[in-house]
Amino acid sequence: MNQVPEKLMHIIRWGLAMSWLILIASLFYDPLSSILTDADNLSSPFRIHPDTCILLQGQCLPQTPYSLGVRLFWAAIVPAAILTIFVFGHEAWRRICPLSFLSQLPRALKFQRQRKIVSSGIVSYELVTISENSWLGRNHLYVQFGLLFGGLTARLLVLNSHPLALGIFLVATILCAMLVGFLFAGKSWCHYFCPFAPVQAVFIGPRGLWGSQAHQESASLVPQSMCRTPQNESACVGCKSACIDIDAEQAYWDSLEQPARQFVQYGYVGLLVAFFVYFYLFAGNWDYYFSGMWSRDDAIGMLFEPGFYLAGRAIPLPKLVAVPLTLGLFTLLAYLALSKVEKTYRAYLRRQSKSPERQQSHHTIFTLVTIFSFWFFFTFGGRPILNAQPAVVGLGFNAIVLIAGSIWGYRTLGRTHDQYLAELSPPSAMTAPIAVESVDRSHLQTDSTTVTTSTNRSIPPHTPTSTTHRNRSNLSTQTPNSTAKSVKSDRPISLDTTQTRPKS
Repeated sequence: MNQVPEKLMHIIRWGLAMSWLILIASLFYDPLSSILTDADNLSSPFRIHPDTCILLQGQCLPQTPYSLGVRLFWAAIVPAAILTIFVFGHEAWRRICPLSFLSQLPRALKFQRQRKIVSSGIVSYELVTISENSWLGRNHLYVQFGLLFGGLTARLLVLNSHPLALGIFLVATILCAMLVGFLFAGKSWCHYFCPFAPVQAVFIGPRGLWGSQAHQESASLVPQSMCRTPQNESACVGCKSACIDIDAEQAYWDSLEQPARQFVQYGYVGLLVAFFVYFYLFAGNWDYYFSGMWSRDDAIGMLFEPGFYLAGRAIPLPKLVAVPLTLGLFTLLAYLALSKVEKTYRAYLRRQSKSPERQQSHHTIFTLVTIFSFWFFFTFGGRPILNAQPAVVGLGFNAIVLIAGSIWGYRTLGRTHDQYLAELSPPSAMTAPIAVESVDRSHLQTDSTTVTTSTNRSIPPHTPTSTTHRNRSNLSTQTPNSTAKSVKSDRPISLDTTQTRPKS
């Protein structure tokens, strides 16, 4: 997927973005799709069945023709996105994601915020990036998980069944993504704000099922979903070191021991389980979910109705309170329980005299969590659409999910960081000067920077040094007005390419 020409991907992204915008427009006005749900339309798999009683808290819900936009978005498009990520890897999704594409429109229009730099009386301008040492840079995973939590809460309360509310929500999300694209360079929306990013992190692991391995590819190739020009040259501005768009597996190993990464992985399991289980806790049965009736009930009118219905009795706690309470409680319990499981597993390995590394025990439990999450999600995800199709379609999809999860687990469970390092290109392949530049900033009054590196991974032409790997031996940097410097470190070294020197 990473070698598909950028011009072709640009056309595909435009097509997907326009399709998404049409779907959003249908949430505001849709006189057509309700025809497919009419009881008299015998040829439609989506037609309603007025004689079927779907219970909600002991009462049969009335069935009337409805627009399909909400149901298609939640029960088809979202599951398709997760399946794409898991099977084809992060790079495939990031190169076709409509929201990522729309967030880059300010860059494409060359309309982005710039910082004024005055040095020795010379004025220059540079694009603004988010520092990884800033509060947001250190805590973005918590922020993104919080946005995901808020989004799922809003979905259970209103967005699942209210077309107008969902349309406004999606338009507001697009505008926020474009605003971030104006304020900050690179894929700052994707890296620091997007609420879907924690989901991607959970379902990808070190690599997708059919994802590429950037550390084993030729130096002449732009890796994975790295920012690029229509000519397939790097357009990276160094907005993030250990960038998942450049080498997803390196980013995985580098973040594995971070507390925020552990919280996302373990907390997501609870959030996922709570989301689907709440349909049962609210309705008192599973038919309410699997029939798709949740996509056409009166969500706003039920905000202050009982939020739980258990053992045939309504619990007088408003749904407005019950939803965040359920999601929060399950998230907390899953995080605490899985953290305990990991510690117990590490203690067991010590008793077996296997001297476990903390990183590898993280990886083992993370992998098992991903497999469980994938299978659990598709036990429910997409079923309101699949259940309307012939039985063979559902059985075939079940087989795909089971096989994909099994193969991914087999390939990933025994994977180690040492294997990744051993697969890197030999150091002799990496002694060459590399121009660090951003093709989108040719209008700036700045000098270019030349970097000479010696490491075990080839860097594509024009790629910033943030693409290099953590076990480099040295980094030599030369600018027109400075002498060469040598830095030794076993940690990732990032050169912020937006920090340029004005011409004198």
